[in-house]
Amino acid sequence: MRVFKGKRITVYQLNSGKFALDGGAMFGVVPKVLWSRLISPDDHNRIPMATHPLLVKTERGWVLIEAGLGTGWDEKFRRIYDAVEEDPFADAPIGREEVSLVIQTHLHFDHAGELATAEGKFKYGCEVVVQAMEWADALYPHERSRASYPQERIRALEGHLRLVSGSAEVWPGIYVHRTGGHTRGHQIVVIMDSDRPFIFTGDLLPTRHHSPLPYVMAYDLYPEEMLFARKYWYDLFMRERALLFTPHDREPFAGEMYVDERGKHRLREVPPDGD
Repeated sequence: MRVFKGKRITVYQLNSGKFALDGGAMFGVVPKVLWSRLISPDDHNRIPMATHPLLVKTERGWVLIEAGLGTGWDEKFRRIYDAVEEDPFADAPIGREEVSLVIQTHLHFDHAGELATAEGKFKYGCEVVVQAMEWADALYPHERSRASYPQERIRALEGHLRLVSGSAEVWPGIYVHRTGGHTRGHQIVVIMDSDRPFIFTGDLLPTRHHSPLPYVMAYDLYPEEMLFARKYWYDLFMRERALLFTPHDREPFAGEMYVDERGKHRLREVPPDGD
């Protein structure tokens, strides 16, 4: 488990399941001849991915940033997504019952599946922070988004949510900011503690390989909004030397953004403070 330390907080990168998605869908309009140089697909054109929640130790308690894929998926699901289930708390310094707050960037199954069992039982004893419009879209998905919101797990969250709209401080020093783009209510999470912000990017930046501006996923429901959001946040990421945590690299990743000699945005890995 990788550990990153701020002045008053400690961040642990957890593992909450491995899976694979279609490489073409993950890279949108980018041709396979280009994206396959970055990450090799399998025989079904799927690329290897994972989910890496952040567990944040603060002076007031423990905050979980995303729950991840989780466990309890059926055989059909595991076959389609080449899923390997992992309990994110198997090697964590605490158990899930000690978490004081959960913050979700959004509620797609690969980000929020761990919040509930397959039978629809909520697994945590605290509130879950999500954008109000994300909750509305998760409860009433349309034909294009329905597969991403398994209702037996979504409905389990009722009565356990803290809904926010736009930007908000949801825990001392921890903020959410709606970006849109991937979903209407997608948000990123910003921890203001050290000399530079720690930022969980969610699907604004799903892997280190998605850093160039045009590398927008076909899974993004509002691709132009995603592009505009990236332009805005990328400037801040570089200006503030933000430490960025991506959710879906196969191995846990944290890095800082820069522009290379060809004018493309890239991520440079930053090593952890401990394991």
